[in-house]
Amino acid sequence: MKRKILRKILRFLTEKIVNKYDPLIIAVTGSVGKTSTKDAIYTTLKRYKNIRKSSKNFNTDIGAPLVFLGVDDPGKDLKSWLLIIWKGVKLLIKKKKAYPEVIVMEMAADHKGEIEYLTEFIKPHISVVTAIGEIPVHLEFYNDINELIKEKSLIVKNTRKGGAVILNADDGRVFQMKGRAKTGVKTYGLSSRAEIRGNKIKFTGTEDEPRGVKLSVTHGTEEHEILLPNVFDDGSIYSVLASIGVGISMGIPVYRLVESCKGFKPPKGRMRLIKGDGFNIIDSSYNAAPSSTEIALKALKKAPGKRKIAVLGDMLELGNLSTRAHQNIAKKCQFLDILVTIGKDSELIGQALKEEGFEGDVFHYESSKEAAKKMKEIVEANDLILVKGSQSIRAEKVIEELMVGEPKKELVRQYYPWKKDEEN
Repeated sequence: MKRKILRKILRFLTEKIVNKYDPLIIAVTGSVGKTSTKDAIYTTLKRYKNIRKSSKNFNTDIGAPLVFLGVDDPGKDLKSWLLIIWKGVKLLIKKKKAYPEVIVMEMAADHKGEIEYLTEFIKPHISVVTAIGEIPVHLEFYNDINELIKEKSLIVKNTRKGGAVILNADDGRVFQMKGRAKTGVKTYGLSSRAEIRGNKIKFTGTEDEPRGVKLSVTHGTEEHEILLPNVFDDGSIYSVLASIGVGISMGIPVYRLVESCKGFKPPKGRMRLIKGDGFNIIDSSYNAAPSSTEIALKALKKAPGKRKIAVLGDMLELGNLSTRAHQNIAKKCQFLDILVTIGKDSELIGQALKEEGFEGDVFHYESSKEAAKKMKEIVEANDLILVKGSQSIRAEKVIEELMVGEPKKELVRQYYPWKKDEEN
């Protein structure tokens, strides 16, 4: 089925379904943290609302509408697409009583015009903007960073009146979007200007068994302590704080939100703790951007572990700022005992690190399979290893060689078409 035809059909069905069922729509965008934030919102709200979340990271002009039909993307299978279309038609013919009250979804801005298009027929009641960072991903598809920021800010501008906009107070470019909102704005973060603020953050556990973080969440005069047993990074904390902001906007008391968000576990490949044979791995292999890589390295530095090892793959889609972005990451790696890089541009991290007088070991490999072999040689008991890289680096292959357990249950890209090609 041709993409243009499918796009029109999905738009038509989604628009009609939204009009018929009128779910409260929560949309999330940003350069990093969209899926984690979407999942945190779902976890925090599911005990209070009949809520559905979009599957995986389906967030494009084709993928985003599928959440309203309650289906996954079947790829290129024509028969499956025809069944999906028929399911959408049936939702219009006969009203489904159990249709969700709330839908939480992602909206991508990988290319110019995507958010503008999606918000023409999916107008969110609540919008969340996570972070953009100094050098965001997908920049190569825009003329400059201001054009990308303008695209992402359309989700704020196009949020329904009477709804709410939830913004990351600690990202200056996101915080400035307050001026584009036509409805109420709430901010979240770790800084003093955030309305929903996380502070007093402490890592828990030991070298052989990290356990997560403790923190306090403040909103107005309220302060609540919370233990997040599955969280090891500030990025996940931001996701949880954003979910609390969404819940407050829906009128749910803070103490209830703080209790329900304890069950949040980051999605696969996004700062999840994976067990090795006597050591631990922080799996951030889903993707990589400068801001998310810095957050991951900060978590590695603070979390308990005998030696700190980072396996870093290329950060892609940065355009002509790629060289600078990779060199800048070296400044955050001085605490490491060992650095392993994978790909092409990531070699610049090791080179810059050596120039700064780094005394640890640095290794570089073209593929994740080669890096995995080296890691099997050097890993020791109670090491804490961070694995991170852009999607095509396939950094999960390093973890697959080191982990204890079943990759299909724990790792990203364990399905077609990713598993079709194992040459890299």
